[in-house]
Amino acid sequence: MTKEKTIQITIDNRKIAIQPNFTILQAARMNNIFIPSLCTLEHLPSYGACRLCIVEVDGLRGFPTSCTTPVEDGMVIRTDTAEIRSLRQEVLKLLLSEHPASCLFCTEQDECKDFQGTIRKVGVTTGCRYCPNDNRCELQEVTESIGLTETSYPVYYRGFTVEKNDPFYDRDYNLCILCGRCVRVCNDIRMNGTLSFKQRGRLTTIGPAFDRTHIEAGCEFCGACVTSCPTGALSVKVSKWYGKPDAQIATTCNYCAVGCKLRLQVKNNEVIDVLPDYDSPVDHGLICVKGRFAVPEYVNSPLRYGVPKEMTPVGYNDISWDQAITLAAGKLAGVKPDDCLFLVSPQLSNEDLFMTQQFIRKLTGSENIVSSLMIEFGDDLSGFLDLALGSESTDIIKNAQGIIAVGFNSLYGYSPIGVNVKKAAQGGAFLAVISNADTNLDLLSEAAFQTDDAKWPAILESIIAGIPKSKQAKSASGLNKGWINDIENLSRRFSASSEKVVIVGEGAIHALGRGTIFQTLIKMRNKYGWKIIVAHPYTNLKGMLAMGVLPGVMPGEALSNALQDKSKDVKIDLARIDLKKRKKVIYLIGETSFDMLPACDFLIYQNALPLQSSRLPDLILPTSLFHEADGTLINGEGMILPVKKATEPYMESRPDWWIFKSIAEKMKKSVSKYKDVPSIQNEIKKYIKGFPNIKKRIEFAGLTVKGPMAAPGKGKRISSAPARSSYRGISLADVAGGMKVIEGGQNE
Repeated sequence: MTKEKTIQITIDNRKIAIQPNFTILQAARMNNIFIPSLCTLEHLPSYGACRLCIVEVDGLRGFPTSCTTPVEDGMVIRTDTAEIRSLRQEVLKLLLSEHPASCLFCTEQDECKDFQGTIRKVGVTTGCRYCPNDNRCELQEVTESIGLTETSYPVYYRGFTVEKNDPFYDRDYNLCILCGRCVRVCNDIRMNGTLSFKQRGRLTTIGPAFDRTHIEAGCEFCGACVTSCPTGALSVKVSKWYGKPDAQIATTCNYCAVGCKLRLQVKNNEVIDVLPDYDSPVDHGLICVKGRFAVPEYVNSPLRYGVPKEMTPVGYNDISWDQAITLAAGKLAGVKPDDCLFLVSPQLSNEDLFMTQQFIRKLTGSENIVSSLMIEFGDDLSGFLDLALGSESTDIIKNAQGIIAVGFNSLYGYSPIGVNVKKAAQGGAFLAVISNADTNLDLLSEAAFQTDDAKWPAILESIIAGIPKSKQAKSASGLNKGWINDIENLSRRFSASSEKVVIVGEGAIHALGRGTIFQTLIKMRNKYGWKIIVAHPYTNLKGMLAMGVLPGVMPGEALSNALQDKSKDVKIDLARIDLKKRKKVIYLIGETSFDMLPACDFLIYQNALPLQSSRLPDLILPTSLFHEADGTLINGEGMILPVKKATEPYMESRPDWWIFKSIAEKMKKSVSKYKDVPSIQNEIKKYIKGFPNIKKRIEFAGLTVKGPMAAPGKGKRISSAPARSSYRGISLADVAGGMKVIEGGQNE
C-alpha cells in the first residue's frame, strides 16, 4: 500500500508532519494547538468571517486567517504572539459591540452564578446571566481564552423582538454575532436554503426571506442551525434553561428504521436535549425534527406510567410489582394456546423481542404472536416485507444517476435519505417525484406528478417501459395528457442510466392502493434492475424477524445463510391466527393499539405511555423507555446498532425482559433465567452467530406469507398509519401544515 504523502510545517516552534490538503487551523487543532474561532465549524467549508483565527506566517504579508489558508511545505506559523493577541482582542471588542456583554467582564460574575440563578426566568435576553446558553457558550469560552477583560466600545443593543412563534426553538438575534454558521449549515449541509442574511448594517439579521415564518419557508426543523450557533441566539424551547448537561450518552434513535445516532444530553437523571453526531456512519449527523426535538418531551412525558395499575369497578388502583406479577401470572396460567393473543411492537429492542417470543412460546405454547404491522398491512404484508427486507443502503443514492421518489417526503422525517436525494439532484441526477401532495423535493425534481395513489402504478409502468406512440394507448392509461412529454423524457433518460434508485415513502406504505404499488416496485427491482430504498416507521422490523417474533418464525430462521449453517424457506404463518374469536387474555407489548383486535376477558398492557384505544386495560405494567436500558436494534439497512442506557428508569418502571422473567418465575415455567442484557445476548448467540458484534449488514432469506389472518376488516385498509405514530412528543399544532393529521389522531 502506497504511503500517503506528507509535508513538514512548523507551528509555534513545533515540527509537524501533515497531509497537504488541510488548512492551518485544521493542522493546529489536529495537534492540540489552540487557535480561537467563532465562524469555523467542522464539516462546513472555510469561511473566514470572524477574523479571530488570524496567525503570522513567514513570507506572507499581514495576518491571514488560519481557517482559509492551506498548509504548504516548509511553512512557519506563529499563533500566539503579542501582536496577534492584541489584534484578536480588538476584533472581539468589535464583535461584542453589538452583543450584550457586560456579564462577560463583570468582576462579580462568580457570585452572580451562585446567588442569582433564578434570574434565568426572564424571557428576554439582555446579558449572559440571562442567556439560555450560559456556561455552554462558545463566545464565553473565546472571550476567556483571548483574555479580554473589558471593552472600550459602547455596546449597541439592537432591540430585535425575540421570535417565539415558530415551534421547537426561540430566536433572539440581539445575541447574534453574524458568524453565518446557521445559514451555511442550512444551505450546505442540510440543502434546505431556509435561512439567509437579511437587511444591511446594524439591521442585519438572519431568517427566511420576505419575513416569512419558518413553516412558510419550508423549514424542516432539523435543529442544525441551533446546534451550530456559538451564542444563545438560538435556543431549544424545552431545554433552554437547564444549563450545561452533566453527561452526554450516545445511543440510537428509535423513531424510524433509519437508526440515526443521537447524543443525549443528561442532567439530574433527565434527558434535557439531543444533539446529532456528524461522525455517525449511519446518518452523518442528519437527524430529523423528531430525533432532535421530540425525545425530551416524549421520555419526560407527564403521562408516563410510574407504577403498576389494576382496574377496579371504580377506576385504577396503584399496586406493587409483586401484586402485578402475581395477577398476570394467574391470568396466563392454564390458558390454552388459542385462547390468548400477544400483540408486539416493532419498536422494542432485539433483547426485549427475543425475551418476548421465548416468554410466549415457553409459557403458553402459543404462536398467536401478532405485530401491529401485520394488522396494518393485512393482505399487503407480503409485498411490503419483500421490499422492506431488501431495502438498500442509503449510500447508494450518492452515485445514482436517476431517482424516483414515490410517496416520499423528508420534510419531517427520514432526513439522511432526503438530504442525499437533494445532493444527488443538485449534483446532476435527474429526479422524479410521485405523490398526492406537495413534498420538499418538488423544487429539485425534473417532473413532479401530483395525483391520487391509484395512478401511481401507471406512472411507474410508463416511466420504466415508455409510452406507446398510439394516442389511444395514452388515453387508456388514464394519465394526465400534460405529463406525457415528461414521462417520455424520463423514460429515455432512465433507460440509459445504470444506477437507478426508487425511494418508497410512507405515502406509498399507507396508500389505499399500496398492494398494486408494491407489486410494481418489485417488478422494477427484479426485472429492470432498480434499487429500492424503503423509508418506513417500523424501527426494529428486521430485529423482530431476526428474533422470531412472528407466527411460525423461530429466532435466526429468517436470516440468510450468510450467518447460518443452512437456510430454509421461511413462512410467516398468518392463517393460524383468528382475530374474530374472543380471547381469554390479550397481552399488548409496547406501542400498539387494541381497537382492531377481538374482545377478551382480560387485557394486559405493558408500555410506558397510555394505550391509544377505546378499551381500557385491566392490568398496566409500566416499562422503561429506550434511554433507560441497554440493548440493540437492527436498522432498515440491516446494521446492528447499540442502544445505551442514559438515565435510571422512571419511578418503578422496568425493562420488558425483566417483566417477562418475573412472570415466568412466578409461574415456575422453564424460561431461562436472565440477570441482565448481556446474558440475553449470550442466549441470542445460539441462534445468530456473533451477535451483537456482527460487523457486516444482516441479510434476510426469502420470506413468504402463508394465508391471510381471519381478521375483521380483511381486504380493507384498516388504518392510515400504525399506532406507533400517535405519540413521541411532537406537537402537530406546532408544525401546522407540515405533518398531516390523519385518522385516529395519528401523525404521518
